[in-house]
Amino acid sequence: MKTMVERQEIIHLYRVCGYSKRRISRELHCSRHTVDDVLFEYEAALNKEEPDEALSELLSTPPRYDTSKRRPRVLTAEVKSEIDACLKRNATKAALGMRKQRMLKKDIHLYLLEKGYSVSYPSVCNYIRCKEQAKGKQKPEAFIRLFYEPGEVVEFDWGETVLFIDGVKTKFYMAVFTFGHSNGRYAYLFRHQNTLAFMESHRNFFRDINGVPSLMVYDNMRVAVKSFVGGGKTPTDSLLRMADFYRFRYRFCNVRAGWEKGHVERSVEFVRRRAFCRTDRFKDILSAQEHLSAVCRAMNGTDTSPSTMGKRQQVDADLASLQELPGHMGCFEVAEYTVDKWSTIHMKHVHYSVPDTLVGEKVRVKVYSEKVVILHGKDKVASHQRSYRGGDWCIRLEHYLGTLLRKPGALTHSVAWRAAHEGIRKLYEEHFTGENREFVMLLSYAKENGFSQDEIVRASLSLKARGVRRISAEQLKAMLQSGTDRVGEAEDTGLDSQELDIEEAASGTLDRLTALMENINTDFYKPTDKQMNL
Repeated sequence: MKTMVERQEIIHLYRVCGYSKRRISRELHCSRHTVDDVLFEYEAALNKEEPDEALSELLSTPPRYDTSKRRPRVLTAEVKSEIDACLKRNATKAALGMRKQRMLKKDIHLYLLEKGYSVSYPSVCNYIRCKEQAKGKQKPEAFIRLFYEPGEVVEFDWGETVLFIDGVKTKFYMAVFTFGHSNGRYAYLFRHQNTLAFMESHRNFFRDINGVPSLMVYDNMRVAVKSFVGGGKTPTDSLLRMADFYRFRYRFCNVRAGWEKGHVERSVEFVRRRAFCRTDRFKDILSAQEHLSAVCRAMNGTDTSPSTMGKRQQVDADLASLQELPGHMGCFEVAEYTVDKWSTIHMKHVHYSVPDTLVGEKVRVKVYSEKVVILHGKDKVASHQRSYRGGDWCIRLEHYLGTLLRKPGALTHSVAWRAAHEGIRKLYEEHFTGENREFVMLLSYAKENGFSQDEIVRASLSLKARGVRRISAEQLKAMLQSGTDRVGEAEDTGLDSQELDIEEAASGTLDRLTALMENINTDFYKPTDKQMNL
């Protein structure tokens, strides 16, 4: 294939230098047929009615070749199978209601490059276009690009995404914030698109950027607009509360005019695809949020392509131009409940446990989007991760220790025991089976002295490491107490780390000797087979 420069050289040698076609072919090392074709076009242009205009067009137009009969060389059968697999996954996601998390052509092209295939984006588009049915296109609309000062405007919108949390298909709402100046993106996951999620998303965003923009832009979402009166829009109480606390202005878009916040409209789709089109299975919502935040940080720091050139500097300029953050607003709702006979409060078809001393008492509940905090007077008596499964019981074993001291036989058959710490249940099964009262007294001792269940488990593991085969409640209490006393003793006496290591090693040796003596005594008093037969 000859380039436009080479064609001009052929015409120049023929027209100006007077070379023959054979000599031009020899000088430029090209085929005689190529020279004939180029000069034929040149002479045809001279024979037209306006030769000057035809010649100018010939010299300024790149050569065109008939490629209709060519066969793809890079788009091999292996590459086609990879594209078909991506399209099949898209069809599966569409059937599962995850249409917005399908891979676009650009995502498929990026996926192929990451797999090591050298294929161009137009080749991918052409192949997919051939497999899809032709669709009618509307006449494109013209838009006006706007200019924003750094840190001036942030746009907000909701987006839906479907994830598998611990194997369960769950629908989430994604709150997305986008800077108008830099297109810097931040996103947060919530189970509901309600007022609490609306407020918490803003609190999390302002906390992450450590500042507040001058103007927030919203569409006509129900958590932001309370009512439409006479063509005007009345903001909700939650939006007014946030605007007063964080000192920002707000603006609403016109009805069905999403282009008025076009940055975030595209960001919802872009963030969802980049974060969840290939990874949509997580252990819990915290893992999903960590993954989403990592993807947003990577996007905000990427400036390797022409479209993102200088984005990192633009995001830094936005963050440097923000208003001062006045603090963190409390985002919760307060309700009052009466503790029932199960020592729980029943809120939205879910039971949350409280200490058993509060049965029949009234408690105040701070309801967050992902947690529940229960107060009795001014004291915080319980805290639970919020559950959205109707009929669920969120129970803590430590809330029922007083009752279990009076009814120890109910320990292993209780719902609280099923929800207890796995290490605590294992410790009971190995060393306290049948000794329910002693075990409950151990848990009560730990609670009264400020020891967590994790510390009890670590103490038992430490005793096992020292060779103790049969762990008692007194040994665990001593180990828990010695752990705190040893720290205090080191601070009071000024012992260095080497002396503490020597003391700990000596103590370990003594424990092993004690265990050895116990085993010897046990074997000494163990009856022989002959004595058993007698």
